[in-house]
Amino acid sequence: MATPVEQRVIFPVQAEGLLRGLGADVSPRLKATLKALDLDPDNEFPPAWPAERLRAWLDAASDDIYQDLPREEAHRRIGRRFIDGWQRTLIGAASAQFLKVIGPRRALERLTRAFRTGDNFSQSSVTFPGDTVALVTLNTQSLPDYIAGILDGGLALLGVQGRVTIERVAGDDMDFRVEWEKR
Repeated sequence: MATPVEQRVIFPVQAEGLLRGLGADVSPRLKATLKALDLDPDNEFPPAWPAERLRAWLDAASDDIYQDLPREEAHRRIGRRFIDGWQRTLIGAASAQFLKVIGPRRALERLTRAFRTGDNFSQSSVTFPGDTVALVTLNTQSLPDYIAGILDGGLALLGVQGRVTIERVAGDDMDFRVEWEKR
């Protein structure tokens, strides 16, 4: 007998970080759109949503807030803003302080753990071809620009200048190059 496949879900910290990051830019129109997409900012969140909801929320926010930008750039900016909002969540506030202490290299080594606070399916691996260069492979929902924005925001959180480049996208498998300046 085959075992059931676990449904891919995202947890409330994803929604809370997103909404806090978007802040005052959540217009009444966007709020109504998000509510129609099962993200009601005015009510208690369910324990989880199907993972596909995240893309719908990002697209809705992109279309409302960044309507003059290509969707890829809009997703990246929302990813950066997610980190700002995530720092204002209970989990994010505690984690952010810890990450600032351990620095970029050790923070990147903990990516799977970090992503798993927001979903039940993300996996990552990191190699370091140099002191200030990481090659990050993620298997998660295929939102490369959003994830690049999250990684950009992570560098800013750590107080380092850097650059994140999307190297490869093949379905849910994505490779990123993360470079930063020494502190």
